[in-house]
Amino acid sequence: MTGINTVATYKPASEDLSAAPANRQHDASPWFGGSALRNPGGGICSGSFSVKNKDGGFLLMSARHCSKGGDGLWRTWEGGDVVGGNDAAEVSIPDDAQGIHLPSKQAGPYLYDGPATRRDGYAKPVVGWGHNNVGDYVCADGANSGVHCNVQVAKTDIGITGGDGSYRPVTDLAYATSLTPDGVAAVNGDSGGPVFAGVNNFTADEARGMITALDRTVTCPSSLNKDTVLDGHIRTPWCLQGVYYVPIYQTLHDTGWTLVTL
Repeated sequence: MTGINTVATYKPASEDLSAAPANRQHDASPWFGGSALRNPGGGICSGSFSVKNKDGGFLLMSARHCSKGGDGLWRTWEGGDVVGGNDAAEVSIPDDAQGIHLPSKQAGPYLYDGPATRRDGYAKPVVGWGHNNVGDYVCADGANSGVHCNVQVAKTDIGITGGDGSYRPVTDLAYATSLTPDGVAAVNGDSGGPVFAGVNNFTADEARGMITALDRTVTCPSSLNKDTVLDGHIRTPWCLQGVYYVPIYQTLHDTGWTLVTL
């Protein structure tokens, strides 16, 4: 990915200059990955990557296991604005992937970055995708707890059964390391979050996968509390050292989707 001219961005404000810019907690079209979504059942999950289906229509990825219940609609975590609905034709059970149909027909090639509570709309461009190898360092970007980097890939291409009972035949497993701030890779509610590798001096993101399950409970550090985890006032934050994620190449192969990139 070297040589690509990419920069971090702030999401544009709406034409109403008195309005706050779109951000992780309250996104707006064109929808970004790493966004906090109120899933159809009312809980929190994450928007993942922006993709196009075989017909060229925009979708926002999230975890299929988040998509059950309620009226089938996904909303912004704050504000409750409708993002879109479950598309029954755009789902892959083995990849735990759900395509969210977007009435706005717009999804952008960016991922929100930084802490879950950051509100200035800071996001970085997605410039491509890559394969995972044992020893790689990646970042897990679940919306409920924010980005966690220097998470190291421990295993690749392993099968697991998710909490919903569905089997995921191909997942990768990465753990927080001594280089990961606070030693946490994710918090409950980070499902669907994008996993990426930083490229171009960490000004851009290379897609690696989507969070499907978590591993190895640890005591939450003081920095992850009811005020810094987005649903922390609804339930006690539960911190984990490991993340299972379905590699992006597998999802794209199985669904026929195309990653939206800058």
